[in-house]
Amino acid sequence: MKFNPIASKQEQQSVIKFNKSFKTPDQIPQAGIEQAIKLMQKGRLYRYNFSDDLSNSSQPYELKDGDEELATEVAKLEYEFSLYTKHNYVIAVNSCGSALFLALKATGVKAGNKVLTNSFTFTAVPSSIVHAGGVPIYVECNSEYGIDIEDLKLKVEAHPEAKFFVLSHMRGHISDLDAVKNICDNAGIYLIEDCAHSLGAKWDGNLVGHHGEIACFSTQSYKLLNSGEGGLIATDNPQFAAYCILGSGSYEKLYKKHLARPDDDNLFEKLKPHVPNFSLRMSNLTAAVLRPQIEFLEDKIFQGIQKYDRLAEILSSVRNIYIPSPLSKVKRAPDSLQFNLLGLTSEQVDQFVQQTSERGVAIQIFGRDDNSRYYKNWQYSFTETPSLEKTESIISSACDLRLPSSFNFDDLNLIGYIIKDVLYKILKKDDEQDYRNGLTDYFENLEEVRGKYDNWVLFYDQEHYDNGWTVLLNHIAYTLRSYLKKDALILDIGCGTGLLGRELNSYGFKNLQGLDISQKSLDLLKDQGIYNALHLEELGNTLSFADNTFNALVSTGVFTRNQVPLESFEELIRILKPGGIFAVVLRVEDNDLYYNPIKNYCVLKMWQEVFKERMSVLKSCNHELLILRR
Repeated sequence: MKFNPIASKQEQQSVIKFNKSFKTPDQIPQAGIEQAIKLMQKGRLYRYNFSDDLSNSSQPYELKDGDEELATEVAKLEYEFSLYTKHNYVIAVNSCGSALFLALKATGVKAGNKVLTNSFTFTAVPSSIVHAGGVPIYVECNSEYGIDIEDLKLKVEAHPEAKFFVLSHMRGHISDLDAVKNICDNAGIYLIEDCAHSLGAKWDGNLVGHHGEIACFSTQSYKLLNSGEGGLIATDNPQFAAYCILGSGSYEKLYKKHLARPDDDNLFEKLKPHVPNFSLRMSNLTAAVLRPQIEFLEDKIFQGIQKYDRLAEILSSVRNIYIPSPLSKVKRAPDSLQFNLLGLTSEQVDQFVQQTSERGVAIQIFGRDDNSRYYKNWQYSFTETPSLEKTESIISSACDLRLPSSFNFDDLNLIGYIIKDVLYKILKKDDEQDYRNGLTDYFENLEEVRGKYDNWVLFYDQEHYDNGWTVLLNHIAYTLRSYLKKDALILDIGCGTGLLGRELNSYGFKNLQGLDISQKSLDLLKDQGIYNALHLEELGNTLSFADNTFNALVSTGVFTRNQVPLESFEELIRILKPGGIFAVVLRVEDNDLYYNPIKNYCVLKMWQEVFKERMSVLKSCNHELLILRR
């Protein structure tokens, strides 16, 4: 096949952007849309707009009057939600903030009572405490974004009069629930769980929301159940359930129209004179769009876990990113990803947010003045800003990234690529030279090459973070997704300390082997789990692989500066399968030293050039990524 220069389309790496919205909510199932239309046509939006006594849970499904049955949507939702969460009683309200407020009032919060809660949560949590008349006492968070158990002990000891604790499972990060419950039980503290972000999450095999007296859930647009606004209160305590039903807006004997309620009517009659009607009811219209979503919950959770794991894996190659791991008893139900930027200044963190935003990736930093999840912005809840040094240090560089269910794996690969591309460029130091000791322009023999890399091994990674080489490696690994299957057997030629291998791993290429001339480099890699096999080999000699072994060969920074004999290509062609890919980075300033023989192999139909792209990441020279197919 004739060498085809048309394949060399891109002379310079283009800036890749993401074009989908991070604010896209989940769609409403068709059944919910149709039921909502029926409700609007009949006007049966008020949750109590039917006459039947629902003391028997099967009754609403047997109602004969079609119009009246429409009005049972909220009652049915409460019952069906109780079946999912396995709580005895469920009350639907107009928001999770209202749910938290009612939970606090039901457990006995009065004006001036101190209420323990997370320092890292959303403003709705302390707002609900203030709304109920309480005074928030903030507990530090830990590096996994959960409650700091030791600080909780200290706060309980320092405030023995605090008998209420709203535990927020912020962004679905679950604290040590057994430890929290033990502390609360011993101190006589009522525990309320804010499960706005933890619907479907599990602790020790059981759904989260059963360690406290009451659990509160959200159906706001960006949650797993989407009704725009809405909340659900779940409890096994009949007294608290009755209070929340009455407080939500059930007057006279309307409590009888609840399915998931305590059966004891006397309980309601005794409580009624003492419970204000806060009018926080959910409407039938809201319930109608929610009910059909429950059957899809487990599928959404499964997909959410897969997407979270995919993006977390992509970002795992970056040593400046820390992604908290859940506790061993936790199975999360994530719809977003959080991570910390390590070793960056505040200015660099701001640059990261701005530059990812410019490329279409919407990231927020929790500890910023414009974020409602930053405790310093809750001045309505304190007269003096609390000292929360640990929380401050964590959330000042904590990133929040939504993962809408509409995103697919290609979207996540691109998001991860952009995050790493931006971060690697920010981490690149503006030094006068790319390498602290310079680079040798010419090697006399292989021993000189080996000695160079043996001496380089301990500071190789740092130097290539500093000079921006990681930008190139991330781009190559991302680009190869278009040419290789995930299970492709890949040989990393000149694998060094595994920088390229980590990037390939992060994009799902796990079937890797490494080859290098430096034994010290290979020794460093032995226990890192990047490569399935490591080979000490010299290019230019006969390699110890059978013909047609590999699906792909990759090499960066090797075919440059006369490091490798030109006859090495013959062996690479031999060990590469027909149709296999050879991706190699060549230095432009080598004046086609290695590119000329490659063109000759293309003329001889031994290789076909399929991609060529200029990549300028170093100050001292330029590079091109060349992809060839055998």
